[in-house]
Parts: sequence; C-alpha cells; structure tokens
Amino acid sequence: MPTAMHPDVKSLLALQQDDLDIYALEAKLDSLAPRLAALEQERSRAAEALERARHAAEAEEARHREAKARIETHRQLAERSQRQYESVTNPREAMAAMAQLDQTKRMVTESERDADAIHARIEQLRKQAADLQHALDEIANTQAAARTTLDADRAAIESELTAARAKRDEHARVVPRSMLGTYEKVRRRRHAESVFPLRGPSCGSCDTAVPTQRRASMASTGALEMCEGCGALLYAGE
Repeated sequence: MPTAMHPDVKSLLALQQDDLDIYALEAKLDSLAPRLAALEQERSRAAEALERARHAAEAEEARHREAKARIETHRQLAERSQRQYESVTNPREAMAAMAQLDQTKRMVTESERDADAIHARIEQLRKQAADLQHALDEIANTQAAARTTLDADRAAIESELTAARAKRDEHARVVPRSMLGTYEKVRRRRHAESVFPLRGPSCGSCDTAVPTQRRASMASTGALEMCEGCGALLYAGE
C-alpha cells in the first residue's frame, strides 16, 4: 500500500516551489538589464559624438581667434612697411623697403587664407553638431516609450518578487529548522530545483541508485537524503 508523503516534505516542496518562482522572476528582472543597456549604449554613442563635434568646434574657434590676431599683427607690419617704403628716397633702400612690404603683404594674405579655412571648418563642425543634436533628440524621443515600458515591466516584476518572497517566508516558518538548513545549503549551491522524489530505487534527478536501507528510512521517517551522484536532496514520494 502506498505510503503518504510526510507533511514536513510537503512543506519543503511548497517552499521549493516558491524559490523556483522567485528564480524565474529574478531571471525576468535580469533580462531587462541588457535591453536597458542597449538603449543607453545607443544614447551614449550619439551623446559622445555630439560632444566630440562641440569640442572640435571650440578648438577651431580658438584657432580662428589666434588667426585673426595674426592678421591684425601682419596688417600693422604691412602698414609700417608701407610707410617706410614711402619715406625712403635712396633706390637701394627703396628696393629693400619694397621687398619688406611684399613680404608683409604675403603674410597678411596667408593669415587671411588660414582664417577663412578655419572659419569654413567651424561652420562645418557647427552644422555637424546641430545634426548630431537633432539625432540625439530623435533617439531620446524614440526611446521614451521603450524606457517607459521597461520601467513599468521592472515595477511589475519587483512587485511580484515582493509578494513571492513574503509567501516564501510564510512557508519557510513551517519547515523544521534542521531540514530548512540542509535545504538552504543545497539550494545556494545549485540555485535551481534541489529536492526530488525517489524514482523507484534511484534518484529522481540523475538516476543514481539509492541503497535499500536508506530508501526505507526515508519512507518511514520523512527524512531527506543527499544523492551521492548529483548532490540533490531526495525524499520518498507517495
């Protein structure tokens, strides 16, 4: 005649089901992290590109200010050279003054050309920064709904976890302390289903044979035995 399952084992199995439910909820919660990380990575890439464009524009603006200062300096030199040229009467001095004037004019022209090139780069970088800002805003708008959904999913799972853990605490209080201690050690090691019924003369998890004397003791006392093959906890089923 079949033997009824020991009530302590029934209590432990209820506790194990709570743990399995909690594991499933924790896995669901963990699965949200990669989705949130992917959103953040997309936003970060766009933000970093925008920051690089802005820094590049700021650097070019500093170079442009320096170029304009050089233009002013070279113009002053050119004006001085012009006055010197106009003031000399000696042909040899006039030739030297003309050479100096030509050189300073070339310096002004080159400085103006550099300043124009830098200004063109600044305009290009400003346009690039504006485009990147627009792209970042688009990403934020697109992600808003996804982030709202993720936040709602997280809140719902966390609420379920709170309820599941409260339920587990209630079931844990009715499991004998020694049985609970053994179960907790095995559960932490396996982090999965840890308590299995005997399947005939063998472990219900890995089919390792269990000696007859141990099976008889489990059936008569409701004791748990650890499988020598896989380390799971075994009980005598109904």
